[in-house]
Amino acid sequence: MANSDDASTAQQAGTTGPEMLERAMDAFQLYEQGNYEDARHIFEELAERDPAEAYYRTALGAICLAEDDLDVALEHFHHALRLNPKDSAALVNRGEVHLRLGNIMEAAQDFARAVDLDPENKDPLTMRARLLAAAAIETIEAAQRSANSEQPKK
Repeated sequence: MANSDDASTAQQAGTTGPEMLERAMDAFQLYEQGNYEDARHIFEELAERDPAEAYYRTALGAICLAEDDLDVALEHFHHALRLNPKDSAALVNRGEVHLRLGNIMEAAQDFARAVDLDPENKDPLTMRARLLAAAAIETIEAAQRSANSEQPKK
């Protein structure tokens, strides 16, 4: 949880911190099993009960990304990063959304930020960010080569 005020808000809603963590773990398992609808329902409930917790927004974004609802995924990742600018999962996933939407520069910025947050390359997400950044760079280079070959020769 983000802080004690948020925990007390969750407790007032009838759910304690450990219960919310257990619900989040259940929702994550549902997500991993591809049961996005049930996972979404739980994460939406958790996000409502603890609106300051970035993880729930990141999880909702990941669900939307898996379902190719890219615009909504982007909104969730933006929200998560407003709550926690160092959320590497949100950065990498938002970068992937940008890449799939053709926003290559935004994607590259998100991947670079994720890599910067893990200079020792300990987080598996950092490797994914590096691979996706390489794909983004290749896309930019291919576009530049294509543009150069289409220019009329003098």
